[in-house]
Order: sequence, then structure tokens, then C-alpha cells
Amino acid sequence: MCDEGKASANKKWREVFGTSVPLKASESARSFDDTEQFIEAQYPVDIVHSVTIDCKVTQAGWRPSFLRQMLRNHDVLRANKALRFEVTSCTVAHPYEVKWKVLNRGPEAERRNSVRGQIIGSSEPNVRKERTTFRGEHVVECFVVKDGVVVARDRIDVPICNTSATTSVY
Repeated sequence: MCDEGKASANKKWREVFGTSVPLKASESARSFDDTEQFIEAQYPVDIVHSVTIDCKVTQAGWRPSFLRQMLRNHDVLRANKALRFEVTSCTVAHPYEVKWKVLNRGPEAERRNSVRGQIIGSSEPNVRKERTTFRGEHVVECFVVKDGVVVARDRIDVPICNTSATTSVY
């Protein structure tokens, strides 16, 4: 079975059995720390609101772009970019807390022992700042916590490419 088929199968099994099934199957022995956390283990989840995030991509000498537009245009995200993930809309009334999950994926993340995936706070209100440092298919998730319950969530894929040796969210 090809890697795409395995990933697709894992996604389907995860829908059935939950977060105990990894999104991507790995054939190699683990040589990295599995640091991924799941919001369901920290808070009750009752999605009754919506939140939307986007990511402003910047680099000195280049015009800023938004990641969702780059993905729609099939533009390539490369190394040495500043990433500013931000809440662009939210139906939750204040006050609330925003939590983030930055998950690095792929052989480079595993080789560097930099998978991450912990549930973390904002860099500033409704914002998480990161930087591209190595290639891989990464994911950033946003969770809105109101009165101790996750009431809204969104995610964005962060596919980082590079023609030279290194690129990822970190």
C-alpha cells in the first residue's frame, strides 16, 4: 500500500476510533520523542461556535501573503519565512482563551526530534508566531476555550517545501 493510501486509511480509522490512531502511519522505528498532545485529554470539547484562522507569511524583501490564499493558488511555502497565525473570525463572546497546537511532521521533524504537537498558549492575544525551518507536511490547530470547555476549533495545513536541504514550523 502506498503512503497516500496508508495516510487515508489512518484518517478514516481515526474518525472511528479517535485520537489514539495516528494520522500518518510510520514504517520506521521511532527515533524521536512523541510529544503530541490532544485537546480532548485536557478539556471537554463541545463545538458550538466557529473560529477561523489564517497565517500571514512574511520575509524581508517580499510582499506578505496569507497561507490560505497561497494554498488555493498552489504557491510553495519555503524556508526562512515568519509565520503569524491569527484568529480572523470567532463567534465566541469574550472572555475566552485561545490555545494552539503546532505539529511538525515528516522524516526531517523526526530526525531532528522536533515533532512538537503540545497544546500551547498564544504569543500575543489570538496570535501564534512561528518560523519555517524545515520541510514537511505540518499542521497548526487553534482551539477556543470558554469556561473550561473547547467551544470552537480550526486547523490549517502548513506544507513546507524547499529545493535545498532544510524547511518546517518551529
